[in-house]
Amino acid sequence: YTPEDLGFFTFFISIVGLFALIATLRYELAIIFSKEDKDAANVVSLSVIIAFAISSLLFILLVCYRIFLSGTFPLSPLLSQWIFLLPVLVFLLGLANIFQNLMIRIKQFRNLSVSRIINSLGNNLTSLFLGLLSIGAWGLMIGNLAGTFVFVLFLGFWLYRSGHLNTRDANRSSMLGLARKFKDLPTSNTLQSVMEAMQNYGIIYLAKVFFSSSVVGFYALSIRVLQAPLWLIGNAIAQVYMKDASERFNKNENLEELLLKTIKLSALVALPVLITLLICGPWLFALVFGSPWREGGVYAQILAPWMFFDFIRYSIAPSPLIVGRTRSMFHISVFGNIIMITCFCIGGWVFRDVKAGFLLLSVFMSIYAIGVILWIRKIV
Repeated sequence: YTPEDLGFFTFFISIVGLFALIATLRYELAIIFSKEDKDAANVVSLSVIIAFAISSLLFILLVCYRIFLSGTFPLSPLLSQWIFLLPVLVFLLGLANIFQNLMIRIKQFRNLSVSRIINSLGNNLTSLFLGLLSIGAWGLMIGNLAGTFVFVLFLGFWLYRSGHLNTRDANRSSMLGLARKFKDLPTSNTLQSVMEAMQNYGIIYLAKVFFSSSVVGFYALSIRVLQAPLWLIGNAIAQVYMKDASERFNKNENLEELLLKTIKLSALVALPVLITLLICGPWLFALVFGSPWREGGVYAQILAPWMFFDFIRYSIAPSPLIVGRTRSMFHISVFGNIIMITCFCIGGWVFRDVKAGFLLLSVFMSIYAIGVILWIRKIV
């Protein structure tokens, strides 16, 4: 795949990611926080209904766009072909989030890890095979669809066969009551999650505005490499932390010891990646992906410090939600977005150099991530 292929694909997937965040209005988190299994079953049903409704609404809006507005506001040919995959992927990711949180509730971390490996194999092997056929960015898209579908299918089948995907206890009055009980999730946590996501997706949008799709492609590969441990290990750390911290909080136990243990573990995991990329990032990228991708290694080298501290922040990110400080976290996330936009705009407008933008971003977002970690320790 070329940097342009990866750039187009990443831009589209970043749009999918934003919609997927609000696919269930964040009610899937209440699956973990519910004390009774009956309540969790009702939240599962509520979340699936919301995900289907939002995906259907998105499909209707896209049909209206295609009929009435596509001539006035045209998309690129590739994005125009992919547009109706948006609601499909949003619904699949909504189901994936629901099933993952149900697996966390019942502490099936081993099967959750297996499902991630299956997802990764389905995605990457399909993308690799189609890449050898030289079908361009469509290979990346089909690979992503295949991996996501297999991931959801595996989790759904296991939960159904084990009897944990139980909707017999679900009823309309209970779902409405739980929707009111956890109303802070759609009203506060959804906005806060979108703000946090914009710290990553916003860079993609700004890179496309100021520079080109190939720059987005280089950035996308560097982030893929930097966040590989975040997906495989950081997600697991964060999910185990969220489950244990929720249980301790419900029992009025102190969370600080668990928090510090999680911070130390995250730092230990991320440190070798940071050191390796700082020393030989460009050389490694050229060796593994080919000399045209060396620029991605330069970006990874610059962004590595930020990814290190953000990895630690991500591992303990559920803390504000657990202790009821989501509104404060929302304001902090807005501040983080202002930093991100300012740094990249200076790089694009003032210096007209993407590396300058990434350097500013890495320095100031590292400081921001450290500040968030210290604030989380304080509230815990």
